[in-house]
Amino acid sequence: MALFRETGDQWALTHPLCDLALRTWDAGRLHEAVALIQEYLAIFRQLRAPNGVSMALGYLSYMAVSMGDFAAAARAAQEKAEIEGSRGLPIGRAYGLHVGADLHFAQGNLAQARAQWQEALALARGSPNQGFVAATLYHLGQVALYTDRLDEAAERLAESRRLSRGTDRWWLEAEALFAQGQVAARRHEYIDALALMQESLTLYQEVRPKIPVRLEGLAQVWLDLHRPERAVTLLGAASQLRGAMGLPILPVDRPGYEQVLASVRASLTDAAFAAAWAAGEALSAEESVADALAESQGSVVVTGTD
Repeated sequence: MALFRETGDQWALTHPLCDLALRTWDAGRLHEAVALIQEYLAIFRQLRAPNGVSMALGYLSYMAVSMGDFAAAARAAQEKAEIEGSRGLPIGRAYGLHVGADLHFAQGNLAQARAQWQEALALARGSPNQGFVAATLYHLGQVALYTDRLDEAAERLAESRRLSRGTDRWWLEAEALFAQGQVAARRHEYIDALALMQESLTLYQEVRPKIPVRLEGLAQVWLDLHRPERAVTLLGAASQLRGAMGLPILPVDRPGYEQVLASVRASLTDAAFAAAWAAGEALSAEESVADALAESQGSVVVTGTD
């Protein structure tokens, strides 16, 4: 990449720059990754390449949403929507709707997110980009889950997984598995929930920003299995990782997180809670993943679950 910088070959620089940005993001160095994507965007602006600008804005919006910078996400999403809308193609309109829906969802505006993803799905259904269709189905499954339409969620997520297997979007499998685990937990199918969430975590174990929410999801399951100390250890590990990365709990997830936290606090003495939390905080990312995967569904005996 240094050679491309020295020679001034901007086109040649874009691919390795984007690759480095995404690898930096996966390593949990979020602010560095954003800076690299901003450089990537600046190059495409200089080259007057709207396709590249739109792609960079999509990455920037996703990163800003994940970091809770909704104002920056909104600006990137709006510009991307304008670029894609100017093409006059249905799939372009769908891409623009998607980034806006992602922003609405993260902020807990579920009705708006659902409407935009439904419109995006209708526009994209006939396109050859089945990966995008699979992603949109996954997100609609998420909305259904968060609004307690569990049958719809299960159907959307299953279709998303089926379609994603024929694409290069391996991450959709990891996302859908976790959401299916959440559906199973809502249905009190805790052993299935544990297995699905652990499989998702296994796929995402090298992607640090994806680890905390999976630890928090597993904490909910362990609480449901009457293992509050185990739940608190996972919550402590997730909190430490979030703090190290600067990765907030998003508004859409905050109520559920607070409910789990209140439940485990009520289940333990202050000393027991503090000890389990400190044990989790002491774990590295690799250790937290290993700990979360250490007990499989085969080792769990379900007694007295609701």
